[in-house]
Amino acid sequence: MVEFKIQLEESFVQTVGHKQIELYLQEFMQKTLLKLSAQDVLKDIKAIDLENDKEWQMSRNLAWQQEKYKYVTQK
Repeated sequence: MVEFKIQLEESFVQTVGHKQIELYLQEFMQKTLLKLSAQDVLKDIKAIDLENDKEWQMSRNLAWQQEKYKYVTQK
């Protein structure tokens, strides 16, 4: 594990609170990990050709057959 040290004004820490700052930093790390994961997924998606994937087409069609009663379609 790597440790980062940041310097904060004492008045800031007193205003916000040590525990709250720690929670904000943990939340920031969780969001950062989520963004990195999303970037990896986006890179992978570019390599997948869903329109020509027969399994995906079949799944999409089955989902439509199951859910189409919820939608009004014009003929």
